[in-house]
Amino acid sequence: MPPHRPLVLGVLLLLAATAAGAAPEQVHYALIVASNTGTHPSQAPLRYADDDGARYYELFAPRSREVVLLSVLDAETQALHPGLAAKTRPPTHPALGAALTRLNARMAEDRAKGAVPVLTFVFVGHGKRGAAGEGSVSLLDGPLTRTELYERVVSPSKASFLQLIVDACDSYFFVHSRGALPVGPAYADAVKGLLGNRELERFPQVGVVLSTASEQESQEWSAIRSGVFSHMVRSALSGAGDVNGDGKVDYAELRAFVAAASQGTNDVRGQPNVFIQPPALNRAFALTDLGDAASLGYLMVPTGLAGRLWVEDSRGIRVVELHKERERPLVVALPLGRGYYLRGSGREAPFAISRASEVVDAGGLPWHDASVAARGAVQDVMRDKLFSVPFGPRFYRGYMASLGITPSPDEADAALVP
Repeated sequence: MPPHRPLVLGVLLLLAATAAGAAPEQVHYALIVASNTGTHPSQAPLRYADDDGARYYELFAPRSREVVLLSVLDAETQALHPGLAAKTRPPTHPALGAALTRLNARMAEDRAKGAVPVLTFVFVGHGKRGAAGEGSVSLLDGPLTRTELYERVVSPSKASFLQLIVDACDSYFFVHSRGALPVGPAYADAVKGLLGNRELERFPQVGVVLSTASEQESQEWSAIRSGVFSHMVRSALSGAGDVNGDGKVDYAELRAFVAAASQGTNDVRGQPNVFIQPPALNRAFALTDLGDAASLGYLMVPTGLAGRLWVEDSRGIRVVELHKERERPLVVALPLGRGYYLRGSGREAPFAISRASEVVDAGGLPWHDASVAARGAVQDVMRDKLFSVPFGPRFYRGYMASLGITPSPDEADAALVP
């Protein structure tokens, strides 16, 4: 057994049990709304919002007590995810209300038992900023406005922590109030200014993860049948964003991961603007804990294996992508019962995960030549520039320093070599 393996597995698989004895149990739920259809005549149908919804479902299902998916899956998406259509409901206002009522009832029961319910609310689809400045996202039967978000989703929520992940055009204005949001160097300052005295401050238990691309810049990548931002988020939450090896991915780690993944894109169409803010109640709160699910397996990418890598499953779906620094080991969590390929730099290595908590060591996989092609100017930007910057403790510390943020002691002292 390689010398680094006990360290990685000990942290990832045993940390959750240790933490469970010191803190109340967290119970996770997810509500995913994904719609290709817009409510405004100017909004052309999206191609892969339903695919993103299905992949978020597969990401959260092994980690959650209940996951609700509101979407209409097209024929190709149903073929890639057999049986999932039977579990979905259309993304309408009544379906959203029914799902929230049921989940809130379950979370109220959890709180009465002393548990900590966590709800992750995901929206993927069209957004629109109205003439008065209020943002909305598109459901099949009409827009869901920022006001309705607070009145129906946030304010009545029984979740101890509520995580909002929104991948939609102008999604910043779906959560925040009116005001112009510039692009370029003034972006960060504008975000800080617009946060003052906004509704979000009244809900310290809420964390937000938003794409802030304009309608014209919202990006889907046909090579992976996904939105670019959602692909980054899912990759990070699968473990690629875990900088300090504690088996968790918090908001700061996700923010740095997305910055690294998109830093190489000079073409603005390939570089999403994002806004990521942890819940004020606990700024170290983790979006995901890789060790809290009994129905996941793990791929360990050891020290020494570096560069741009991605994991593709037997359906041809790219489930995780990253650019790994050489000096640290990395563990990603993957669903069971599938064949996978670890790919990168014209090579691929097949592997499978069939048992819960099974660990596959990428350092021992047989590699052979592979050929993966993508065509078109924008496809070339995506293929060559996204994930072109290595992500790890060095990038994380430098990125935090550039923002004037001091990492927590655990993150600042993360060991580079096990």
